[in-house]
Amino acid sequence: MCRIVTYNIHSGIGRDKKHDYKRIGQFLANSGADVVLLQEMDTRPSERSTAQDVKDICAENTFKLIPSPAIRESDGWYGNAILTRFDVLAHDTLDVSQNGRQPRNVQIVELKTEKAPLTVVNTHKGLKKLERRSQFSLLHEHLSLKMKEKQIPLVLAGDFNEWQFFSKAFKALNELLLQQKVGATFPSHFPVFALDRVWVSDDIKVKACRKLKNAKTRILSDHLPVLVDIELPQND
Repeated sequence: MCRIVTYNIHSGIGRDKKHDYKRIGQFLANSGADVVLLQEMDTRPSERSTAQDVKDICAENTFKLIPSPAIRESDGWYGNAILTRFDVLAHDTLDVSQNGRQPRNVQIVELKTEKAPLTVVNTHKGLKKLERRSQFSLLHEHLSLKMKEKQIPLVLAGDFNEWQFFSKAFKALNELLLQQKVGATFPSHFPVFALDRVWVSDDIKVKACRKLKNAKTRILSDHLPVLVDIELPQND
């Protein structure tokens, strides 16, 4: 079994206004996650070092971090990142930024698990409806081509920022991958909106998929983390 967590960590700032990557990293290590898809990883503040931020979110050496910055500045970067206990076989980034809007990307990492290779796709979509539609289209096109080129188990997850309750935005993605039922994840103290979502390819068996809602996760970020336990097909 492989355990994956997707988590928008709000730049490491909890609802108690404290910035603390160390407590988030320790929480993720204690969750038993093998892979963590992070959104809003931010190492830019000049009063901290990027190396220390990475060390803290990795819970010392529990995870390796693969960064996927959407914004780079002199003191650090902001964007997506993946934490993993597995070796990395390949890493790619798809730019889905739209003119006049905050830069966004899709992080694609192929991992060597004990059972089989696994592709994880991590993303954080824009705040405007038309912006997201363009980003969903680019994501669908890229994944369609990738899955035709190489048959490999794939998990797509992240913060999709889709606020509408009866949205048709995911029609194409739902034809390509199997969306998992998660429910509302934002805001963390009283979830109303289903912003954080998960899809898997049809060769993956999902053993569990649930948001992690407890006293700790209500504080650590404004989003709840989502945990997915999967079983991969045996590599021939």
